[in-house]
Amino acid sequence: MSQNNLNDIVYNIIGACMEVHKTLGPGYPTDYYKKALEVEFDSKKLKYENKKQYQITYKDVLVGNLEVDFLIEDEVVVMVICKDQFLDTEIQQVLRCLQLTDNSMGLLVNFGGTKIQYKRIVPSHKRVSDKTIKRYPLEHGRGKTRENNPII
Repeated sequence: MSQNNLNDIVYNIIGACMEVHKTLGPGYPTDYYKKALEVEFDSKKLKYENKKQYQITYKDVLVGNLEVDFLIEDEVVVMVICKDQFLDTEIQQVLRCLQLTDNSMGLLVNFGGTKIQYKRIVPSHKRVSDKTIKRYPLEHGRGKTRENNPII
């Protein structure tokens, strides 16, 4: 998928999130926002899967399932939270989802505050094969994302 098309999808997702937050405001359970987002995604004609499950294996043994809130257009992983602020563990979880799904962008959306918060999350590595992940070495002055998150 081209970068422009991916940016258009993310732009529409963020617009849907802003509309939901503007209409509902803060203070509701996460499930209410997820249901409202489904309505917005339908109105924007975005193709999505909700509660998409991925298997987590360790040495070829199934150890659990990871649930992604939304997979939009088979490209963007969206995770929804309702908290005061983002935690590094939530950002790491989205990064793991991207690694697992082989998608190129994630979006972490927080409906918990008076203003909506969102972070675009892009992995800092490229998948070389199914088993090998190439990690880029940290150089002086690097090692943080634009949002000051650690690169893993």
